[in-house]
Amino acid sequence: MKLSVQTMGTLEMIGIEAGMKAIAEAGFDALDFGLDGFYKWEELTKGKKSAFFEDDNLYAYVDKVKAEADKYGIEFGQIHAPFPLFVPKSPEGSANVKEDVAKCIEICARVGCPRIVIHPIFDGSARFPSMTKEEEIAANMEYYTSIIPLLKKHGVVCCLENMWSQDWKTKKIYTASCSDINETINYIDTLNEIAGERLFGFCLDIGHLLLLGQDPCYWIECLGDRLETLHTHDNDGIDDEHIIPYLGVCNWERFVLGLRKIGYSRNFSFEVSCFNRKFPNALIPSALKLTAEVGRYFIGRITAETDPTDEYR
Repeated sequence: MKLSVQTMGTLEMIGIEAGMKAIAEAGFDALDFGLDGFYKWEELTKGKKSAFFEDDNLYAYVDKVKAEADKYGIEFGQIHAPFPLFVPKSPEGSANVKEDVAKCIEICARVGCPRIVIHPIFDGSARFPSMTKEEEIAANMEYYTSIIPLLKKHGVVCCLENMWSQDWKTKKIYTASCSDINETINYIDTLNEIAGERLFGFCLDIGHLLLLGQDPCYWIECLGDRLETLHTHDNDGIDDEHIIPYLGVCNWERFVLGLRKIGYSRNFSFEVSCFNRKFPNALIPSALKLTAEVGRYFIGRITAETDPTDEYR
């Protein structure tokens, strides 16, 4: 099992060269290559293109990260595509993101990455949603079906992800697209049937489960082989904090149990950018080392014939 970490929260803070060196020295094998943080909401709502995704800027950045990753023998485990795919009252903004997601699928082939995480279409505002559930499902099926030829061309698996929405006035959190296990399974199985091969899987976001009070073991068992990768992170059950395990309130025993039950062997990937951002830049390499130690601890327990007792429990 390869140990993976997202590049967001590292490369933009200490630079590509220093960031990749720190990731390598911490002991990570693979990257969750973040191309998801380069849009600003004010750009999206006005239908403006992100300057980052202009070809010259985008490919220069990708090639530089690839060169540094190759230097240390680090793989690209997954790419996180930009989001949201649906921008209320801005069809131009929605179209721009979809166009740049297509570029990200092509980039998977450019860097040798086997999978891409693409958030499903939904309206993040629980207070005044812009579409019905039926409209949301139809929009997702239309979109994901439309990218099947591109996934086939580049040999990439598309990973859907469990989402959440919020009443931004009261801060109350609600379910959203792919936060129901039956809906999720139906998406993946139906899309793979349409594709005629396994082109769709799932990225299970543990922090998002926690916000909705959902059990990771149940989700992991239900997903089974549909579970393609992970977004492993913790929070306080109230905010999507993206911090490392054991600093929040997640029941990590249920997480380990689920992965052991299905014999999970794909990448173990962290999405903990906000943990890094809590520290001065000089301490980011140390933060990455602690994250990697936690990951190796999990991998040891998940893959052991008998789950070893934690002597510090």
